[in-house]
Amino acid sequence: MKTYILLFVISLGASLLLTPIVRRLCERLKLLDEPHDERRLHRKAIPRLGGIAIFLSIGLSLSALLFVDNLLTRSLREHGSQIRLILLTTALVLLLGIYDDLRGANARVKFVSLALVASLLYWAGGRVEALSIPFVGSIHLPMWAGFCLTVVWTVGISNAFNLIDGLDGLAAGAALFSSLTLLIVSLLLGNPVVIVFALVLSGTLVGFLRYNFNPASIFLGDSGALSIGFLLAALSVTGAQKASTAVVVAIPLLAFGLPVLDTGFTMARRFISRKPLFEGDREHIHHMLVARGWSQRRTALALYGACAVLGLASLLFVGGTGTVTGLVLFVLAFATVIAVHHLRYHEVEEIKAGVIRNITERHARLANNINVRRASRALSNATCLADIFSVIERMLEAGEFDHASVQLGRGGDVERNERAVAEEKREGKLRGVEIRQGLIVWSWERKSFIAEELSSSRFWTLRLPLATDKGGWGYISLYREIGSEAILLDINYLCDLFQRELASASERVLCSVKDEKIETVAVGTVAGAAS
Repeated sequence: MKTYILLFVISLGASLLLTPIVRRLCERLKLLDEPHDERRLHRKAIPRLGGIAIFLSIGLSLSALLFVDNLLTRSLREHGSQIRLILLTTALVLLLGIYDDLRGANARVKFVSLALVASLLYWAGGRVEALSIPFVGSIHLPMWAGFCLTVVWTVGISNAFNLIDGLDGLAAGAALFSSLTLLIVSLLLGNPVVIVFALVLSGTLVGFLRYNFNPASIFLGDSGALSIGFLLAALSVTGAQKASTAVVVAIPLLAFGLPVLDTGFTMARRFISRKPLFEGDREHIHHMLVARGWSQRRTALALYGACAVLGLASLLFVGGTGTVTGLVLFVLAFATVIAVHHLRYHEVEEIKAGVIRNITERHARLANNINVRRASRALSNATCLADIFSVIERMLEAGEFDHASVQLGRGGDVERNERAVAEEKREGKLRGVEIRQGLIVWSWERKSFIAEELSSSRFWTLRLPLATDKGGWGYISLYREIGSEAILLDINYLCDLFQRELASASERVLCSVKDEKIETVAVGTVAGAAS
């Protein structure tokens, strides 16, 4: 126990000493994080190579064990190759992060590099060989599956901590709670390597937060966020090798709960919005809380609380049954859904609206869509203006609009338009149609609709031009009051199928009038010639 206390004190002191030194060095060499885009919350340049201070503090603390001889150090010497492997792979990730901080690396370079380091970790012995799944039991993984899982896990966790590093002290604080959780679990399971690393990392992060908590004077940078995430992922893989219970799945997931949740949700909403998966934005969980008026400190403390709750919940799984694991995971998932809902993401709101539409409005929407399809089919058989307007009226009576107006004809065909209306009125087919400025005009309105209101700003309009390959034949305008309930109709049916059939019907009817006039003239000419 004295050795554990000594390790924590050394790591804490080393971090408190080395962090300001690295900060001054970054300031002198101008290695600063400039607030050059809107994603950044800070407003002045801040040193960002905090990962160097973290790694040096861990290395210095572990070096102190070389001067101690007791049961712990003897046990650690038996795992010397494992310790060197973890340090080596973490150092490689640190170098990748430093390169990214100084020169910039795209997502492909970072993912490929992290995958190569994760592969090295696997082939050197740091791997997941079995899984314990709630309600299923323990499953031994084939080599290819173990390799893929190890690589995906380490790469994913590394990037998860990097993604949440957008708020003063958030990534370091989340990593602190994750390392404390791993520390407690490894103490219960008796894994000395994970105990020592988690203890040293915890002390280092406590010291680093002295300078990284809001207002931060130094950032982790990619060098710190990636290396810390990789180290924690590697430790969880190492700790899982001797575990045959839910420790393999549930504890690591909950120990890294906040980064995993934020990353998973970020990828999901970007996929839904059809945005690049690896393009940065300002819609992470911490950004959404700040956007609601929370200060950076309040946001960080609230998310620390979430990390603490998830960490404590993970401890319930040590020696727990599959039923308990599944139940706790279900409760936490339900609580997570409620919490994310209150952040008011556009994607979540739209999915919720879609579910409501499918459950409560599905029948009405289906009926309205069928009504538009039926009207479109009827228009394909229309042979006169009366048929066209009758079909439109039947569709609107069962539809979603308050008023409609139709204008047919061409400005240069005044006589033809007048003749078409006059002939159908003589036959008693046409009602409510008039000629305005040489064009055929017909309108419809609901019984409760007041025509004078149409000139107000209470209505939005959908105007569909009626055009075919031979030209334009007018348009139809549909009006609906602003603020009405959601329209239960697929507008694409109106703008595509219905509009196309109405334009074709208008062309067919008006062209038939033209052909008839020409035929009449031709007959008269022939008769005159015969006489």
